[in-house]
Amino acid sequence: MSQETHEATAAELDWIAPAAVASRVVEDAREISAISRETPWRVRATASGDAALIGRWREHLDDCAVLGIWCAPRRVPALIADLERVAAVQGFSRLVGPLVPEEAAPPYLSAGLRVVERVVLMRLEHPQRACRHEPAPRGFGIRVASPEDLPGVFAVDADSFDDFWRYDEPQLDRYMRTERAAVATVEGRTVGYTLANVRGGEGSLGRLAVSPAARRGGIGRGLACDALGWLVRNGARTVTLSRQEHNAGAAGLYHAIGFRDLRGALVITVSQELRV
Repeated sequence: MSQETHEATAAELDWIAPAAVASRVVEDAREISAISRETPWRVRATASGDAALIGRWREHLDDCAVLGIWCAPRRVPALIADLERVAAVQGFSRLVGPLVPEEAAPPYLSAGLRVVERVVLMRLEHPQRACRHEPAPRGFGIRVASPEDLPGVFAVDADSFDDFWRYDEPQLDRYMRTERAAVATVEGRTVGYTLANVRGGEGSLGRLAVSPAARRGGIGRGLACDALGWLVRNGARTVTLSRQEHNAGAAGLYHAIGFRDLRGALVITVSQELRV
């Protein structure tokens, strides 16, 4: 059975699109159709019925990411090898594997990728009970973000995460338009922000960042409680989030609010330097 990928045809998009939407790597079928039309190299398929969606990881890095892959685990190594070939032809220096449960990582490791980060999942079972008697924040304000807040949010994100994890402006712009974004300000200056969404009663705290110089003053807790209040009002019965394993500050904040670590972890992997 062939494991070499090709640009997906219109017929193949008909079954790739529902898988991509269900995996939440695209918003809807129109988005993946637009990707296939404008950058056809990104939507891949094989004659055996496998598929993958790839694209730039961050605008400031020469990494290509596997945003979604749909195949049997035994076929992952060969598909990763082929996606490395495609990424190299497109001028990328590395391939970033998808974020997967640690127990699902062996096929990616067999393909020659290496783990660069473990990500811990956390859950809050009763978000309506969290922050119930939280006093109003002092010394800073929290409000819903507007498009004009993008530069300030981008600056906070860049200060809060390393080059691999920090978002680029197009990514932040998309998330701020598709999720609930809030900013914390001090004297009119953005010092923190959150992203949150809720689907089918499951809330997600997608990002919480506070500028290093503004930490330890209650801004992180204030942003978290503000986001949880919005999630509860919009039907969230539980809330999940992910954090980098080594981020002790984030772990302490979330544990104090009532989140608990879930068993296991997710891992993200990268390739060696690619060569055409």
